[in-house]
Amino acid sequence: MIVETIPMWIDQQTMVHLRDVLRLFPANDWQWKVEDFDGFRRSPASLTWEQFQAAIDSGAAIFDWAGIQQFADGLIQMIDGHIIATDANGTVMVMVDVLDSTEYAIAIAPSSSDAAVLARPGAPVDQ
Repeated sequence: MIVETIPMWIDQQTMVHLRDVLRLFPANDWQWKVEDFDGFRRSPASLTWEQFQAAIDSGAAIFDWAGIQQFADGLIQMIDGHIIATDANGTVMVMVDVLDSTEYAIAIAPSSSDAAVLARPGAPVDQ
């Protein structure tokens, strides 16, 4: 895996959100699974916090590309978390770890065509 870290804060008042990190990747057909989450969010799809946490705990917090973007758009701030994206064969393509509101650690499979994107942080990607 190729690992890249992105600071969560550009300066004291400008936060890099998960939706900004997702912009590193083009649209895809991966399954994005939220395995751990701590943070502040608006309730997605009318779920209560308890229902959402139960979905994470049971392994049911799985999104397609549009869904993970909607999830990210609903976040106010992600403090800690772990998200894994897998392809149709179950191969891990991307892992995103959010570390104590300080940085994102992104690991990407070198076989992924997106590896070049992370090798050039800040490079624009069409969505």
